[in-house]
Amino acid sequence: MSDILLEEVFIKRSQQKKKTSPLNYKERWFILTKEKISYYDFDSEKMRRKGLKGSVDLEKIKCVETVQPEANTPQERQFAFQIIYDEGPLYIFAKHEEVRAEWIKKLKEMVRFNKELMQKYHPCFWVDGVWLCCQQEVKQAMGCKVLDSKNVSRKPLPPTPTEVQTPLEPPASSSILTVIAEYDYSPMTPQDLELRKNEEYSILEKSDANWWRAQDKYGKEGYIPSNYVVEAEKGLEKNDWYCKNMNRSQAEHLLKSENKDGGFLVRDSSKAGKYTVSLLTKGGGASQQYLHRDLAARNCLVDGNGTVKVTDFGLSRYVLDDEYTSSAGSKFPVRWSPPEVLLYCRFSSKSDIWAYGVLMWEVYTLGKLPYERLNNTEIVDQVSRGMRLFRPQLANERIYSIMSSCWSEKPEERPTFQEVALTVQDLLYELQYV
Repeated sequence: MSDILLEEVFIKRSQQKKKTSPLNYKERWFILTKEKISYYDFDSEKMRRKGLKGSVDLEKIKCVETVQPEANTPQERQFAFQIIYDEGPLYIFAKHEEVRAEWIKKLKEMVRFNKELMQKYHPCFWVDGVWLCCQQEVKQAMGCKVLDSKNVSRKPLPPTPTEVQTPLEPPASSSILTVIAEYDYSPMTPQDLELRKNEEYSILEKSDANWWRAQDKYGKEGYIPSNYVVEAEKGLEKNDWYCKNMNRSQAEHLLKSENKDGGFLVRDSSKAGKYTVSLLTKGGGASQQYLHRDLAARNCLVDGNGTVKVTDFGLSRYVLDDEYTSSAGSKFPVRWSPPEVLLYCRFSSKSDIWAYGVLMWEVYTLGKLPYERLNNTEIVDQVSRGMRLFRPQLANERIYSIMSSCWSEKPEERPTFQEVALTVQDLLYELQYV
């Protein structure tokens, strides 16, 4: 192989692509070329490689990072690194830190322009069905650690102009375009201007599609790559509802203190050039004194923007005191009903909350029928005795705890819809930014 870039004998951990696959560690001869990384059987006695065992195309790699060693790890497995691609993590163990660093540096250099590079990764191993770093139990779960900015792969630089054109006179101030840097950029020529992520720059000239002449806040001018910046929004500061540097908790406190249904404000997002809208709503059907009584996945529609809308109000009732007792013989969805409905036909907003927990269960089981092995009579008996739906494979303990809180035996111990909404919002926020 004349195009070999690196080759080394490493210890490789089995990938356990099947649940029944054993966990083992074997020496493999790794070879890195411009197209792929391959590994072979290794004859330690004769010190030579044998048959090909597997390979990964470089264009499929999404992340290359170190892995923190497990407790009581033997010396030969102290210097681990991982290659993440479509089939999951490939764990490799180097003999020395210098060798590991060399391979990681070379691999990152070769995959830095890949289309599906990850922004988050798992710094610890996947062991026995759980990520040791964050305790998530889904192997495809989003990473829990953000890649260091110095290691994040960036868009490729535009081609360098064949010749630097004579700069034009800056346009009138009213026509100057303000942009925000999405990435750091270190000048490659004396004519370039340094970019710092999230800082604003004024564009003075756009005669070249790839390289624009810009000015930073200190008045320094130079050329910047046009695909490293985005246009900044204008004029939001003029509006009373724009709060530039307000964080999420401050926004919630302000809106709650105003206590105005439909009140909102706009604040800066943690992502450059983006904004977040915070909206106060005093609740849905429960706050309007309506009981839905048939909340289930079959009665939810999702529009093109991902907004979920509840439908089919055929069983809904308007109440004055958050409680409704139906007459004997009335029909109701048994599989989505709590004990007080099954035994006494007593509905409330807390019976709708129970149904919401079952709805969540439907989503995380990809549409399974609740209590699918039981008939209605058996469901009434078992649920009244304390039986609850099992934790879906796709739901971690945090998600399942939300479902379980909706299935408390006593209605007063179940959360309100507003409390559930805040819990879900906090969870989504943590998954996005932690």
